[in-house]
Amino acid sequence: MSGSERMASLEEQVGAQVKHHRKLAGLTQAQLAERVGRQTGAITRIETGEAAPTFETLASLADALGVEIRDFFGVGAHAVREDCGDPLVSIVAKLASLGAADLTAVDEMIGAALRIKKAR
Repeated sequence: MSGSERMASLEEQVGAQVKHHRKLAGLTQAQLAERVGRQTGAITRIETGEAAPTFETLASLADALGVEIRDFFGVGAHAVREDCGDPLVSIVAKLASLGAADLTAVDEMIGAALRIKKAR
């Protein structure tokens, strides 16, 4: 890692995931804040990594967004730096919007590709 790059903090990772799932849900910060009984500024601070949500707030956010709490803990840098050029980051970003049936199909395709690679 060069001097100009830095690892995202856990707060930034979680905040980016909250923002990602809020946008997928089609909600504004104000709408999400209303659903979880917080001020819009609190949602802004969480999404920017300036504030760490409590477990209670994480549970409320997950419920309001229809996700599991674990969904706020992203893979690597994908949540914070989607432009980092890592192919895995690009794949994860694409998969994030798929439903369960599509993810199952993708999993089967990956399994088939790995079996073919192993057979070579």
